[in-house]
Amino acid sequence: MQSILLKTMALIAILGAYVTINADDYRMVHTCKINEGKTMDDVRAANSKWVVFMNENVEGGGITSHITTIVVGDSTPGKFGYVDTFPSLESWTATIAMTESTAEGMAIDEELQESAGCTESQLHKAEES
Repeated sequence: MQSILLKTMALIAILGAYVTINADDYRMVHTCKINEGKTMDDVRAANSKWVVFMNENVEGGGITSHITTIVVGDSTPGKFGYVDTFPSLESWTATIAMTESTAEGMAIDEELQESAGCTESQLHKAEES
């Protein structure tokens, strides 16, 4: 009897991990350009602060951010992007609330805006195909 219980618990744990790994997520894609007098190092530093702050303050964490640079196509100097990934719509909404309602969130957002201007943002639902 105990053997069946242990096998059942192991199966539940494996299925839970599978669902978590293969769950849909949400990606905020920003198109940006470095502000005059700033560098990609400034962008990286501000973005890293944002990621750490959000993962420490948004329940469940799991938020990532990538800075993208153009390899082929429009190679306007200073043009880049952010791709922020959220495990749920709730976590995305929570990042907005943290940015607008906390002194530290507002300060980090100001630093992000000082380093670069973003002209376009879109929230995408990403699902495995």
